Amino acid sequence: KKFMDEVSQPGICPVEEPIGAWSGRMFDRMDGIIYIGAAGIAVRAIAPYIKDKMMDPAVLVVDEQGQFVISLLSGHVGGANGLAVRAAGILGAQPVITTASDVQGCPSVDVWAKEHGLLLSDIGLAKEVAAALVDGEPVGFYSDYGLTESFPEGYARGQLCRMNVWVTCREYPEEDSTISMFLPEHAQILRLIPRVLTVGIGCRKGVSAEQVETAVRETFKRHNLDLRGAAGLASIDLKAEEDGILMVAGKLGLSFATYPASELEQVEGDVAESQFVRKITGTGNVCERAALLGAGPGARLLVKKEIYDGVTVAVAEASVKL
Repeated sequence: KKFMDEVSQPGICPVEEPIGAWSGRMFDRMDGIIYIGAAGIAVRAIAPYIKDKMMDPAVLVVDEQGQFVISLLSGHVGGANGLAVRAAGILGAQPVITTASDVQGCPSVDVWAKEHGLLLSDIGLAKEVAAALVDGEPVGFYSDYGLTESFPEGYARGQLCRMNVWVTCREYPEEDSTISMFLPEHAQILRLIPRVLTVGIGCRKGVSAEQVETAVRETFKRHNLDLRGAAGLASIDLKAEEDGILMVAGKLGLSFATYPASELEQVEGDVAESQFVRKITGTGNVCERAALLGAGPGARLLVKKEIYDGVTVAVAEASVKL
């Protein structure tokens, strides 16, 4: 991010106000903040504004002689460790990184998740996984998706251990799954959730946002899907201005794409056909075709059309490799 409103050109910003006040204004606006000076001054400046490792910006401290670059805050998820290495490379300085996993050469699951666009199901559990790796304990790893690269050393691919990582859009392992059948007693699973699901929506004109949201949430709950895995909503262009859908997309932070009937008609697959829907919209199925089209080439239909109080819902999963 650039602070064009602070200086005429992006770059080093001389601070003329109290450093604490300036830090407070910058903290929620910047991806990273670099202090040049004593680490103690930086610590006191940012202390009142620290919230959460998933939200805080990367904070670095560089000494006045440019000898050391310290990763002070948000080393993993915020990217401070990587930024420290980059800054040190530019300055010819020594990066100072103190996170335990990095010091011991253990892979950090939150960094890997961020690099691959995955959401952590439980921040606290992610810390326990990291601690297990630091202690030399094997951590099981399963993925519902293909991998294009080797997973970081230290994880037991395809094994189930006391601590485990599972890349999935599912809320929990289903009873007949390998994970469920062979998971050790009292074992824990950290889920890494990819946003690869597109929710197809069809509805009567004028449906409320509550009706749409209830239909979506109920569909995900019934089919053991985590709503955090949704990437967007999709429908026919006739619904482009449908307030109920637009409000739900905004509330859930999802994109909303619409397609003309002629384009939906080109979608191949085993979809339910309705002559009534065709008469009204020009295509025999809106939600399933919209979900598949929105999810992209190679997508598969996870949930076929379900009907809830004037709303139809289908869910398609994009074809992805991590």
